[in-house]
Amino acid sequence: MTLSNTVASSIIKNYRFSQNAFLPRIVEIPLMMEDGISYKSIVNVGDKVEEGQKIAVSSEYDGEKTFIRSSVPGTVVAIEPCFSPNGRQTFAVKIKTGGSFSYIGKIPKEKNTHYTNELLSKKLIEDGVINTFYSSKPQNFGIQLKKVKPKTNIIVRLFDEDPYRITDSLISRLYFEQVIKGAKILSDAIGFSGIVFCVDQKMEDKSYFSDKNPELDKNVAVLQMNLKNYPYGIPREIISAFKKSGLKKTCGFEISKNDLFVDSTTIYKVYKSACLSVPSINSLVHFSGDCLNLSCMLDVKNGALLKDIVSQLGYFVKTPEMVIINGRMCGVCVQTLEVPVTLYVKSVEFISKQKKLDEQIYTCVNCGNCRVACPVKLSPDILYNNISKFKHLPENFAKSSLACLECGLCNTVCPARLPLSQTISVLKKTIEN
Repeated sequence: MTLSNTVASSIIKNYRFSQNAFLPRIVEIPLMMEDGISYKSIVNVGDKVEEGQKIAVSSEYDGEKTFIRSSVPGTVVAIEPCFSPNGRQTFAVKIKTGGSFSYIGKIPKEKNTHYTNELLSKKLIEDGVINTFYSSKPQNFGIQLKKVKPKTNIIVRLFDEDPYRITDSLISRLYFEQVIKGAKILSDAIGFSGIVFCVDQKMEDKSYFSDKNPELDKNVAVLQMNLKNYPYGIPREIISAFKKSGLKKTCGFEISKNDLFVDSTTIYKVYKSACLSVPSINSLVHFSGDCLNLSCMLDVKNGALLKDIVSQLGYFVKTPEMVIINGRMCGVCVQTLEVPVTLYVKSVEFISKQKKLDEQIYTCVNCGNCRVACPVKLSPDILYNNISKFKHLPENFAKSSLACLECGLCNTVCPARLPLSQTISVLKKTIEN
């Protein structure tokens, strides 16, 4: 389906820097950072915490402990329910900022440290780095890395998979050298694997190769992709584009769905963790929408509430009717500004009543648009109608949902505005479990 990035490359080029968000008076850090993984608080109300201190732990990865760290120094004032940016309800550690900082105001020195896969995995787990390649399904990156086999290729996507979001594109532009170094560290740790940088063919040329850039080995391929037909940023489309490009002849390796897929957001955090010893307590977030005077890129503390960021955005010029997190195709809509920014939030768009999308759900009209739009030729309407009416689905037909890419195209073409993609996603999880 033709659905290209709504923000022209020329607009991306206008960005020269990101800014630090105002220091929040209070942060609410949800005890659920990755998809479906719950954490247990290891601090209590009244405890003093330091910036970067471990405040929650999970053992849901076959007993392997993973952590969430405090984004500010201060005092734990509550552990109470909150709504996460993904729409789920969980508990959050509420911290009132106060005290001295461990990272803010200090210029970290870059270290030239070589990591093995085991050491880097441990480092990323300790620092709470998550992989946001799938923004709707963030994964603990250290745990992913522990499972990677030697000589696995690394595919680094330097643009956003959602056409209504430009965060990864901006990070690739503003922090290109750091992204390259992060990819080199990752490649060396895995074992001199091949690296494929997936780039928007409309963006300016960069030097990725070792003969021009000593940060990289020669086993590097740059895959220029046409971001005209959505979906274009998922593994299936990247692999298809690689095969059609003929890069295998020049780089000497092939890529598959079993390779390691990451985005520029994740690689940038790998660089900060491995080279600067800075834990994952901040996120670069792009704020936009017709309710704001200007769009901007802010470095936001994990757990900062949207309502507290509004003042730095110059407040609203129009009253927001919708707040969309992580893009219209891949993200979710939240109904309150009490939602905290977390490590998997990439963008926030504030939409006024004039631009608000019709949210009314109607009865299926059997138009078949969803079947035509589906890139893997599913029948989203049949899956939805059977599930919503609690009808039994034949096992083989139900398992066809596992092929769903969760691109959301069926939703965009449905005149009845049925939650087709979301329903299929639930069905997939039911089958997988």
